[in-house]
Amino acid sequence: IVDWPTECKPFYAHPHPNRPEVCRAFDLNHDSREVTSGAQRIHNAEMLKESIARKGLNLESFSFYIKAFEYGMPPHAGWGLGAERFLMVLLNTGNIRECTLFPRDRHRLIP
Repeated sequence: IVDWPTECKPFYAHPHPNRPEVCRAFDLNHDSREVTSGAQRIHNAEMLKESIARKGLNLESFSFYIKAFEYGMPPHAGWGLGAERFLMVLLNTGNIRECTLFPRDRHRLIP
């Protein structure tokens, strides 16, 4: 899935330059399960501040993050493949806990 609506993705997802209503982000799904996702991230401090404000978040809470961008940040992007999610698809299990060595949730925080 590409061209996600900007409002559906985190504040750091870079909007498309010609269509700001969508961002440069993707999700790779298999059988309605998300296997991986990725995006180009905002690398301009002012654009980042505007995006944080547009999401209704407190700029002060992100001051440490924004400060790094004020020194200059190169364009960057990335993606992450969750090993457990990938295994869940390969093994066709019904729950990610079946593919996790020490599954955790709100009721189980310690292995």
